[in-house]
Amino acid sequence: MKLFNKCLAIAVAGLMAFPLFTACSAQPVAEEPEKKTYTGSYEEIVNAFYEDHKDKTAGAMVGIFDKDGTLFEGYYGYSDIANGIKVDENTVIDWGSTTKTMVWVSVMQLWEQGKIDLEKDVREYLPDGFLTNLKFDKKIRMIDLMNHRAGFQEYYTDMMLRPDQPFVSLEEALKYDQPEQVFEPDTMTAYSNWGVALAGYIVERISGERFADYVHEHIFEPLGMKDSALAPDLMDNPDVRQRRDKLVCYRGGTVPYGTEFYYIQLYPAGACVSTLKDFMAFASCFVKDKFPLFEKQETFEEMMKATSYYGDTDVVRNAHGLWALPYGSNTYGHGGNTQCCSSYITFDPEKQIGCVVMTNQGGETFYNGELFESIYGKNEWESRAGKDVKHGLYHAARTVLKGHFRIMGVGYVTDDTYSEWFWTYNEKDGICKIEIPYGDVYYVSTADALPEIIVFYGWMISLVFAGVSLIVKGIRAIVRKIRKSKKKIALGALTGFAALNELAIGAVGLVVFALVTGWYHHSLYLWTFPALCVLTAILAVLTVTMLVQFVKTFKGSSVIRKIYNILAILFAVTNVVFFIIMEFWH
Repeated sequence: MKLFNKCLAIAVAGLMAFPLFTACSAQPVAEEPEKKTYTGSYEEIVNAFYEDHKDKTAGAMVGIFDKDGTLFEGYYGYSDIANGIKVDENTVIDWGSTTKTMVWVSVMQLWEQGKIDLEKDVREYLPDGFLTNLKFDKKIRMIDLMNHRAGFQEYYTDMMLRPDQPFVSLEEALKYDQPEQVFEPDTMTAYSNWGVALAGYIVERISGERFADYVHEHIFEPLGMKDSALAPDLMDNPDVRQRRDKLVCYRGGTVPYGTEFYYIQLYPAGACVSTLKDFMAFASCFVKDKFPLFEKQETFEEMMKATSYYGDTDVVRNAHGLWALPYGSNTYGHGGNTQCCSSYITFDPEKQIGCVVMTNQGGETFYNGELFESIYGKNEWESRAGKDVKHGLYHAARTVLKGHFRIMGVGYVTDDTYSEWFWTYNEKDGICKIEIPYGDVYYVSTADALPEIIVFYGWMISLVFAGVSLIVKGIRAIVRKIRKSKKKIALGALTGFAALNELAIGAVGLVVFALVTGWYHHSLYLWTFPALCVLTAILAVLTVTMLVQFVKTFKGSSVIRKIYNILAILFAVTNVVFFIIMEFWH
């Protein structure tokens, strides 16, 4: 029986490997050839690395520094390949999620001043009734937000917006569509942009300043970061915005993506844009003898204390919002991605050395990953994988489990997906989970996963069935008209209306998906959810009517007609169940 369950789990995971709608789920990692290690001076290392990856590089900027200053500063490739414009010291690039490190520095500044207690319930720093999404009695602490363990599911609504779309204040953005709290606080690590933006708003509440203004006053100005911008539209520094508008971005190496800039509505989570020099000015704070943004060095020492570990091991996972990284023996930092750019801050606080990378390539992983082993040395963590790991299906904690966008969280992997990663397995808090950098994946029984998978793929098949049915019905109608046939077909009109309805549901769903992933404002797709409710209600009525008529016409129908009508009814039921399970009504 165990072998059967394992085979079934693998088969189900294989089905779920299809890429459709699995953007938020952990994906299988392809086996890679052994990475090359580069030696020599830092300049020789980075230059050799660039030469080996030149054909996959659009533009890249690399900075290496120690406690005394810059050790190496390199600019490679182009900010605009087509026009031959090279990357240089005036080029500005998105920080993406690396911006989050400034939220945590801001929080620690307020902690140093005694204005915030990291262990208190964060509701004490928010307006009464601000959080409407809490499902558990256990309090959320600032430490939980720093560790990404507040329990919030993934967030999609207006995360990024096209520049022609309206954006609102941080407070309004946070209040509008609060992600469900799907895990009890401090039980599951699930990377959360919304949670970090909430921490940024708490900085606003305590300081009395807009977060962007606070950062300018307490981070940018003290460090002389004159080529940096943070507001959603970057108009807190118009010169940076003008330079960012000229940057051409690339995907998949050197494939042009365009120059379009997107507003990041929850901007403390990822909106900063700057030059490499400014990026290094901030990152180098973490390796200096005295952290220049804190009054006391003890504050930095406190910040670098572990706040979460991998399972029951002594391997640090997070230190007050800074992730422990699998390079060398004591490396910390944070990476970041936008649609168009990638960046990384890394540093070793003991050896007092750091390295930063910025590229105008979305999802870039060579500079933002492989390069660091040659800077810090190979990973000294040991895999803690045990034979007692529970085999079967796992679901990413960073996903959507409730509400309109639940369909975005349909995706499972098997436990052997992470065999090449550092990970730990534990069953703490009654949850079987595999812990990997930046998040957890948790065990889901095949019995629990199978209904959702069957309904999901059943819905996809139903759309094909509906489309083919309408084509066939159209051809038959033409033939019957030519022959002037008046023969009635059992359930003919009803199945036709049902097929049209099913395709309409699919079309509306695609509209939502296109608008959300195309970074349009929520006001453009709010109508789709009531529309889906109406369409599904009509389909439910049609389904009942079809079933009644099927019984009435059963004896007089041919075998083929009976089979077709049974399939039509089953697929109609599948669409109704799919709507309910995916919570489009939510």
